[in-house]
Amino acid sequence: MGEQLDFSGRTQLYFQLYDILYREIREGVYKPGQLLPTENTLMERYHISRITVRKALELLMNDGLIARRRGCGTFVQNKKVEQTLTRVEHFASEMEKRGFASSVTMLSNERIYASRSIADCLEIAEGDELIRVERLRYADQVPMCIESSHLILSRCPGVQGQDFSRQSLRRFLETEYGIVWKRATQRIYAVSAGARLAGYLGIKEGDPLLYIERVSYDTDERPGEYLQAWYRGDSYYFTAALKA
Repeated sequence: MGEQLDFSGRTQLYFQLYDILYREIREGVYKPGQLLPTENTLMERYHISRITVRKALELLMNDGLIARRRGCGTFVQNKKVEQTLTRVEHFASEMEKRGFASSVTMLSNERIYASRSIADCLEIAEGDELIRVERLRYADQVPMCIESSHLILSRCPGVQGQDFSRQSLRRFLETEYGIVWKRATQRIYAVSAGARLAGYLGIKEGDPLLYIERVSYDTDERPGEYLQAWYRGDSYYFTAALKA
């Protein structure tokens, strides 16, 4: 029947249940996307009240391990990926550091014209030619984010037509054009997934996303890339070291 609760009073029952479910999730007894037993099942299995069950589940939700979906039940969240905000890191490098296997699908590589807002960010004229490279990125074969890189065509014309699912865009820029990103500025927003993004990321329309706008600067302090990125809110979080 599995691990049972200790009713001797040494540890709160809800915390004991939380501890059992926490370990089972971490050990893969319940896998990402899988439903947990219902409240009634947990009440019967451990001979406890509904309030006790709900307290334990609330702790797991606070840890980001589970979520409730109306009409479906309580399910295990995908393992969340951490990314630092203190440096501009390549997605694949970040994933390798955290033990994930990264992969990429190319969505588009096309010539476009700069809108007023992008032109202002890149310090070019509205209507100047850009190359937009859009990629869907995975960690352990789970879609994590969509990145749309806007590059100034005149500085790196050879980007157009390249397949960046097989090679690194950053490495290509460095090797072919000597473009190295020295620093970046970025903004982060909470947004809801539209139908197109939801379809690519394997989530429901309206689910939460973390949206980033980033401008990268080269070693000559020239802005050269305008990046838009949409990260799954259920699978991604950002960290930053702050000084008091």
